[in-house]
Amino acid sequence: MTHQVVTKSPQQRHAAASGSKLRILGGAVVLTALLAIGTMPRVFRNREALAATNESQITHPLVSILHPRKGQATSELLLPGNVEPLYSAAIYARTDGYLQKRFVDIGSKVKAGELVAVIASPEVDQQLQQARSTLAQSIGALQQAKAALQQAKANQELARLTKERDLPLGEQHAISQQIVDEAVQAFDARAADVSAANANIVASEANVTANQANVARLLQLQSFERIVAPFEGVITARNVEQGDLITTGSAGQGRALFNIAQSGTLRIQVDVPQSQAVNIQDGQTAMLSVKERLGREYTGTVVRNANSLDSAARTMRAEVQLDNRDGSLLPGMYADVKFTLAEPRTSLIVPTSSLVIEPNGMHVVAVQSGNKLRFLPVVLGKDLGTDVEILSGIRPEDAIVSSPGDLLHDGQTVQVR
Repeated sequence: MTHQVVTKSPQQRHAAASGSKLRILGGAVVLTALLAIGTMPRVFRNREALAATNESQITHPLVSILHPRKGQATSELLLPGNVEPLYSAAIYARTDGYLQKRFVDIGSKVKAGELVAVIASPEVDQQLQQARSTLAQSIGALQQAKAALQQAKANQELARLTKERDLPLGEQHAISQQIVDEAVQAFDARAADVSAANANIVASEANVTANQANVARLLQLQSFERIVAPFEGVITARNVEQGDLITTGSAGQGRALFNIAQSGTLRIQVDVPQSQAVNIQDGQTAMLSVKERLGREYTGTVVRNANSLDSAARTMRAEVQLDNRDGSLLPGMYADVKFTLAEPRTSLIVPTSSLVIEPNGMHVVAVQSGNKLRFLPVVLGKDLGTDVEILSGIRPEDAIVSSPGDLLHDGQTVQVR
């Protein structure tokens, strides 16, 4: 197969090159037009957005401000407390026997000295009878000793008269010396009898005193057979029943027969923290409330305080008393005790939401002249829940950002709402 080579003339080659350039130039023009069509709307939108931004009045962060309010001249201190009776006692037996009869039960109201039970104690009764007999014997022996003393004194007087009569006669040799000596010896013997009789009387009197004391002791034990209320109150516990064997007991050993409480006046003991202990004084008024009496407050008075802090808990024990003659409160209840305390310092109050925690401490954000932000360090006082006490760092006229955001910084310009 034979190939034929076609040779183009110079004019033909120049025409072909010109056509190619025209085609390339046309493509470039078309591409440029397409790019212009796609980018021009975007440029126009950016210009419109920039113009809107420049014309807008909100060009800085928008914040809300508040002014600190002055703290109250008084503050409230709320503490838990336990309601207790003014007096309470456990009644124990002081003599052994059997419970013969009881006259009260749980909830019985009794007066001071009222009979609540009787114990039968025959052994004590028999001992008392025997002691009385022994006392009567000792009294009889005392009477005999006194009679013997009178007899001894009479014999001594007779011996004295005989002696005084015989001594002059002996000096005159009217009687023998033997008679005189016998008279002197008889007087001395009668004087000794008188001394002995006096000693017998002293011993008899001591014996009578001892027997009287024994009778009094047994009478006291016999009186313990009658169990009486030590003070006016309510029986809160009964641990015995009629016929039970009763033994002498005391706190720590044996069982109590009854428990009694005086609830006409109640006392509430509270533990005051160290920060407020110095503000609690005797005679101060306190308000008490319990959940079981919603809407009702009771007025009490601080009657005493420990005037010392517990070294472990750093609290001071204080006692509040209140009138409960209506019986609306029960001993053993849990109560809230509210004290109104005078504040010795002037403070400002701001919401806790206005606080900012910085690495170097607690701050609030203030809006100052020119709507510039200033982060002010503050010293906190008491936490009031949704509010907090500021002791120093701000003034009442300061404009404080109510809820500063995390993006705010010192010196920033803001828009105030």
